[in-house]
Amino acid sequence: MMQRARLWPFALASAACCAAALGCAGSLAEPSRTPAVFAAAAASLGALCGLAALAAAQGRGLNGVLAGFVIGFLCRALLVGVGLIASGAQGNGALTYVLFFFILYAATQVVEVLFVRAQAQGAVR
Repeated sequence: MMQRARLWPFALASAACCAAALGCAGSLAEPSRTPAVFAAAAASLGALCGLAALAAAQGRGLNGVLAGFVIGFLCRALLVGVGLIASGAQGNGALTYVLFFFILYAATQVVEVLFVRAQAQGAVR
């Protein structure tokens, strides 16, 4: 019987990345602050969706892992556009938005990959 990986350490790591990004975004000067906060919020919601999808697919083999990553990707694809439109960012603000979104995306994606790796190694619940 396959053991399930513990979710909470990975959820905590992902939440720490999101909190750090929101803190950095909030500390920027105003022309860049709004798009950065919107980006960090959208990427944080995407991280929640991605990790939740992987946790739900846990124990379902390779197809489950693939489905979890696809769901996370599609959520983030939707959120990057919705957040950019909601922020109203244009020009350099849009670049700030994209930078913050994808840096946080990369950080939380690493956490998700480590979760899948722990699951594959049979980490005890």
